[in-house]
Amino acid sequence: MTTIDKQLARHADEYRQLDADRWALALSNGQALAVTARRDDGFLLLDADTGVRPAAGRLAPLLERAHALPAAVKFALRGSPTLRLRAELPLPETDSESEERIREHLEGMRSALHQLHDWVSARAAGEGLACPESGDSGPAGPGGLAELLKEAGWEYHERPGGALLADLDAGGRFLQAEVAPCGAGARFRVTLCREDGAAAAGDALCLYLLEANAALRYARAFLQREGQGISAGFEVRVESAPSAAEAGHALAALSVAGRHCAGELEVLRDGAAAGIYRSARPPWNHQSKGV
Repeated sequence: MTTIDKQLARHADEYRQLDADRWALALSNGQALAVTARRDDGFLLLDADTGVRPAAGRLAPLLERAHALPAAVKFALRGSPTLRLRAELPLPETDSESEERIREHLEGMRSALHQLHDWVSARAAGEGLACPESGDSGPAGPGGLAELLKEAGWEYHERPGGALLADLDAGGRFLQAEVAPCGAGARFRVTLCREDGAAAAGDALCLYLLEANAALRYARAFLQREGQGISAGFEVRVESAPSAAEAGHALAALSVAGRHCAGELEVLRDGAAAGIYRSARPPWNHQSKGV
């Protein structure tokens, strides 16, 4: 067995190797979850069908809670109204770091399934948890993150108070990611859309963000209430202190999200365009009978 074989076998409830770069895993946290794992270009890609089919009107509350999911785990839609759990993680070079990240993400998949069923059964209204404060001044603190960005080779700026903004490579758009401590790790986040007042295009916006989650690697969508309005964009959550390589992957992932999604999010602010987008997706062009 290779190192990654052993690590997956150690942290999954059941494990089966399909070929040199693909595995079938079984996880359990009150309910069983079948997960496929695939190695591709230095990343480990995790994917699972939750079996949960939420009604269109429940997508916004789920997205509002999604930032509370552990590690890089995210909800996604891919050609079906059934939610998937996805996670992509860059595999570190050392075995010990690789095992820690695999453990974090498999535990994150277990936890996410449990949270999803809790939120659905409770009809969660979307009051998510903020990132807990880091209790130390190690690499996840603002000073350590600045050094990390410098080591990773990304331009950044420090706001009064210590907030860090990293310049993204987003083509013709000027976009910056906010980099901040999050628990023992860090969160990298770019806001691409702000809507004042009630968002008429809410369902279409949520559909787009969940479909983008299925297409983008490492980044996950967020939707956040701001008074009477909303903000939306993408983030990368690293559960424990990130390496310079992981910081670079996070900012590269947000750059890709900005290049490919910023324009579309602006278009979906228009009610007519949002209606056309939703009508092109038959499972969602009428009120679903999902949970």
